[in-house]
Amino acid sequence: MFCIAAFIILVVMAAFSARYRRYVGKAWNCTWRRVTFRPCDTTFKQDVKDHLLAPIAARRPGLVRPASIGLEILAVLVLVTTIWSGYTVVKSAVNLYVYGTCNKQDSASCTLGAEACSIPDETPGFMESLGAFDVIGAFGNEFASLGETFAAIPARFQTWTAEDYLPANASYLTEDDANPTAVEVIDPGCTFCRALFQNIEESGFESTHNLTYIAYPIAGTDGYKFPNSLLVTQYLEALRLHPLDGADTPVDWQILERIFTEKAETGLPWQDTINAMDATEATATLTDWLDEFGLSPDQIDVVVAEAASDTVADIITANKTLVEEDIATVKIPTIIFDGRRHDGLVSVDGLQ
Repeated sequence: MFCIAAFIILVVMAAFSARYRRYVGKAWNCTWRRVTFRPCDTTFKQDVKDHLLAPIAARRPGLVRPASIGLEILAVLVLVTTIWSGYTVVKSAVNLYVYGTCNKQDSASCTLGAEACSIPDETPGFMESLGAFDVIGAFGNEFASLGETFAAIPARFQTWTAEDYLPANASYLTEDDANPTAVEVIDPGCTFCRALFQNIEESGFESTHNLTYIAYPIAGTDGYKFPNSLLVTQYLEALRLHPLDGADTPVDWQILERIFTEKAETGLPWQDTINAMDATEATATLTDWLDEFGLSPDQIDVVVAEAASDTVADIITANKTLVEEDIATVKIPTIIFDGRRHDGLVSVDGLQ
């Protein structure tokens, strides 16, 4: 252990000072023999310990033995820390490649990937499990998570066909038989979904693709991450089941467009306003919009009743499975078009 730890430290120190470089070769020779389960054939370990303990031996000889034990403990800590750091770097790099985030348990915390709202992973983290004295669970969950990540690597090479991931009763912002299909996964309350929609409009994406969506309310620690996301999603699905005949743009898309691009009378974006409302206020606002978008009172009653129905609940459950198991993204928004899956916010240039 001591030789390996000394080699790690000397490599770092040698990068900044030439005086340590002559020791690196000896340290490596000793390290190589140790990792191949052979005894070190040099006095390197003892030479280093003598050098470090000499000042203590000259002043406090009685502290030499405790200090020597302390060096051995320090060597173990250096080795464990180095191994864990290397593992973390590799795991983060693979997660970044596969999921577009270095931390798939909290994708929004990684600044290296595209901006997004994260889908939380309810599995306890390594340190959380250790804190609960669940050592077996800590390592089991960690390696299971790593296994899932490596198993998902082939998805980076596959051709993603949007038609394979269409939700039930898909509605399209615009439709042209000559255009390819695109499908996005969105949460009506997610800021980055709003930004993506604005980029879609700015890029003219809706005129080059038949764009549909999967509404996915992101779960939170207590209910949902955005309080009224489920309510809005219920109305969107009810409107898909009962589309308004003759509408130039489907009413569910008109609701999304208002939430993502327009402002309330207060001057705040409608998305922020909806997120801040209680359920009663949000319901009243949505029904007012239905009236404004041309639904009759009877049609509004049908949509309101359908939004609370088991049919809509089953659709939302099926969409949840589609997002989490088939698409297997950890970032919202996610959009599939032109044979690729894009996790997180896509720029205007990326959509053109």
